[in-house]
Amino acid sequence: MKQSILAIATVAVLSFNVSAANVAAQDQVKEDINYGDPTASFSTLGVSASKDHTQLNGMYGVDSNIFSLDLGVKNKTDDKGKGGDVNYRGRYFHVTDDLGYSVDVLGNATNYESGEKSTSNAVLAGLIYKFQVTDNISMFPMASLGYTRIDADTLGIDTKETDTLFQGGLYAMYSFDDGHWLYVNPKVTHMSKANTNLAQIEAGGGFMVADKVSVGAKVEYTAKNAKLNMDKDDTVAWLQANYYF
Repeated sequence: MKQSILAIATVAVLSFNVSAANVAAQDQVKEDINYGDPTASFSTLGVSASKDHTQLNGMYGVDSNIFSLDLGVKNKTDDKGKGGDVNYRGRYFHVTDDLGYSVDVLGNATNYESGEKSTSNAVLAGLIYKFQVTDNISMFPMASLGYTRIDADTLGIDTKETDTLFQGGLYAMYSFDDGHWLYVNPKVTHMSKANTNLAQIEAGGGFMVADKVSVGAKVEYTAKNAKLNMDKDDTVAWLQANYYF
């Protein structure tokens, strides 16, 4: 069950990171948008892929409001779950005068090789504040609170577990004048019932290959955690591509 809590916490971290990268600014001029700018409001379709997962990403921005939906599928079998496991994340963002908030609904379904199944769902609410260090460097302190529920079928016995998540982090980005970007996002998630902290850091960037097309990469690092049965550090690399309209 601790692995299920870790799974939903990891999804929550990914969700929170995406909210930091895509909060809208009401006074953004369309012609001047940098697609890596976390204050930009725009619409996009994209795909992300790691060694074990593929995800479709969509976002629709209207002024200071952003709606997004991500759908992912596991494409490689390992010793924990069968290929074909799915996850989802729906998000709404709003920002006024550099102070933004987000509401997320997310979850996943996992089929283990032993025949056991589990589903995890969560609701998250977060706050983020922007301040500009230089014309090219921006910082975003963030905090969020979430509630998770995990339902599992273990050898025909249904079980339920809930937990509360608290998360804090800092999103920092460097925006190049020609449209490219780099970012780093350290964060810590506290799990109340598990009474443990999960430390993670994500770093990546994007490169504009055309006026409306970008390619990018990111690396996600998660520190080992004995209470969550993680006996070693975990690192995952992703490749990304997006079309903007």
